[in-house]
Amino acid sequence: MAKNNSSQSQNTKKYANKPRDEIRRKEYAVTDSAWIRALLTRGAFGTLGTAHNSQPFITPILYLFVEEEHAIYYHGARVGRMRANVELNANVCFNVCEIGRILPAKNADDFNVEYYSVTVFGKAHVVKDGGEVVGILEGLLDKYAPHLKSGEDYEHIKPEEINRTSVYKIDIEDWTGKQQKEDDDYPGAFYYEHMPVITKD
Repeated sequence: MAKNNSSQSQNTKKYANKPRDEIRRKEYAVTDSAWIRALLTRGAFGTLGTAHNSQPFITPILYLFVEEEHAIYYHGARVGRMRANVELNANVCFNVCEIGRILPAKNADDFNVEYYSVTVFGKAHVVKDGGEVVGILEGLLDKYAPHLKSGEDYEHIKPEEINRTSVYKIDIEDWTGKQQKEDDDYPGAFYYEHMPVITKD
C-alpha cells in the first residue's frame, strides 16, 4: 500500500507540470472549436475563478461570449473582492457546464454523469470605455431577456447605472472542452431530482 501511495504521489507531481489545457481523460476531450463556441454562446451562467495571493475565489456570474473578439464579458460591483482580485492578478479561469443524466452502474465507483463542459483560461481587465460598457450591458440584457426591448419594456441604461457597476473582459488564451454522453437507451439512466433551478413553491 505504501509503494502504491508513493507512486500515486509521484504521478500527481508529474501531472502538475503538464499544460493547463491538457485533459487527463482523452476520450472525453473535445477539440472542435465550433462545439466549444456553441456551448459558450448558449451557456446560462458560468463560474469565475480568481486568486488573491494563494487563496482562490469562485464566483458564479452571468456572462456574454463575443466570438468575434475571442473574449468573455461579465459585470460586477464597482468595489468588491472580484475587482480587487482581478486588479492584483489578471489571471483567471472560467467554466461553463451543462448536466444531463446520472449513469448508474453495478459498482459505485463506476457511476457517471452526462455533461458538457468548457473551461477557459485567460486574463481579465476592467473595461474603461463608456460606450463599450453600455454595449456590453445591452448585450447581456439581449442575451438573458431577448423578449424585452430597451425603451419599451425598460428604460435605456442611464449614466448613474453605469457608475454603479464594473464591466470586465476576459481575453481568452486557452480553452478546453469535455463531454460525457451516452446513448438514450443507457440502462437505468435518470435525471438528478434536485436540479439547481429556483422554482416557485
